[in-house]
Amino acid sequence: MSKRTDSLLVRFIIIFAFFTVIAVAMSGLITFIQQTKISKEQKQDNLQQIASYLNNIIMEDGDNFIFYVNYITKHYKDIKIPLDFSDSDIKKAKDAFSSRFSELYPSKVLGKDVFFNDMPKELKEMFTIYQHEYYLDLFEKARKAFDNIYTYVCVPTDEPFHMVWLIDIERVKREKDGFLNLCFEDEMEYESHSCLWDTWESGKVVDGYDYYNNDYGRTYAYYYPLIIKGRKIGVIGTEIEIASVDKEILDNSLRQMIYIGIGLMIVMAALLHIINQNYISKLINLQKSVKAYTEDKNAAIASDIERENCGHDEISSLANQVSSMIWELENYMKSLLKTTAELRDTKEKISSMNDLAMKDALTGIRNKLAYDSEVKKIEWQMSDENLKFAIAMIDLNDLKKINTTFGHDKGNIAIKRLCYLVCHIFEHSPVFRIGEDEFVVILQNSDYDTREQLYSIFNSKIESLRETSDLDPWEKISASIGIAVYDRTFDNSVDTVFKRADKLMNMRKKEMKATREV
Repeated sequence: MSKRTDSLLVRFIIIFAFFTVIAVAMSGLITFIQQTKISKEQKQDNLQQIASYLNNIIMEDGDNFIFYVNYITKHYKDIKIPLDFSDSDIKKAKDAFSSRFSELYPSKVLGKDVFFNDMPKELKEMFTIYQHEYYLDLFEKARKAFDNIYTYVCVPTDEPFHMVWLIDIERVKREKDGFLNLCFEDEMEYESHSCLWDTWESGKVVDGYDYYNNDYGRTYAYYYPLIIKGRKIGVIGTEIEIASVDKEILDNSLRQMIYIGIGLMIVMAALLHIINQNYISKLINLQKSVKAYTEDKNAAIASDIERENCGHDEISSLANQVSSMIWELENYMKSLLKTTAELRDTKEKISSMNDLAMKDALTGIRNKLAYDSEVKKIEWQMSDENLKFAIAMIDLNDLKKINTTFGHDKGNIAIKRLCYLVCHIFEHSPVFRIGEDEFVVILQNSDYDTREQLYSIFNSKIESLRETSDLDPWEKISASIGIAVYDRTFDNSVDTVFKRADKLMNMRKKEMKATREV
């Protein structure tokens, strides 16, 4: 037996030994897994039941919980809640709020007749104190009823992978004044809290759990998304302690591993002897041939492989397939270069066609299709509280008159002159031609900040063109403009901003017409 064959045999021995160890370990774990599976499923059901129970109660509160979340996350440093309170204290806090609310708003209903944001600070704090005491007490009672060790509500912050503990049954005293510490923030890396973040991102209950080893011991944590009226608020978390593994189960598993290990070693030894005698030598020869092909890329080696591996066993069949593969690779590589060049040309043509589809044929700027695409991108960003933009609607006046009096070619000149003027003034914003005589500008960044100045510059330029005596009539373009600013408090789409801009543009058009008639 050659040195090379001995080396290959040793490798097979290592591989077989590795799989023997794996098989023995897996077989030994079967007993443990089967006996602990039912217990684990029962605990998972228990955790999901408490999360669902708490979620249903919060869902019933609806707007009240949203009011509470919005206010406490912004003003938690100023809210004073006792570290310890009883059911009677919660009732007193509720009655105090209800009494004060009735004094200020007789026969009114919160959320229906009176908006939360319209209430005075004193009343908002009374409402928040009662709500927090109520929910904290609810979570503590649910934990005891379901025999869990920890329940909470956490809300993500703007900082990546950071959570604020909104409702936390672990009460901690605030150092500055001795009241209950609220809205504790902590970093929750995705690697160790994947189920938490997957639940938040998907808005659905995900399979599995996060494993923690902390002050509460070794625990499983399950999560439930808190969604109210289609708005993701946070995540409800519940944790339970991992049960100890019974010693008798572990002993039985170890004995099973020993018995199976002895049997596998005997079988593997016999199998290795057969493989070494009947297959390894052929595999080594095939390996040498393939290596020679990879080094020289000489397809003639395929003929040598076919000649050296005559037979009907698996290795001979493999050798013939390798030989066929070498011939196919040779032909494939020849055609691949040709196909790559054709594919590159096709991609360039597609890219060029896409660019043309997004451009206005007359002015060369982006068209209605490009505008619709940009609108979709902006609406995807509307959940971002920092989003700022405005829309300028611009309409060329008297285009129909120019076309009728001087011809469509002069009308096209007027359109191009207006396009040039708009692009020059709003040089930091995208400009779109969405109709024959209509242009839209989406103002962002510096153009957004100086929109009023740009509005005045545009009207001034239009006025000066009308007063220029050495221009032809179709060059003295007249245009109306209206600018509307996105307001997240009532704008739920770009279209609402667009409509306001269009309305302001029409008002400007009427003003200009009235001025000319005077």
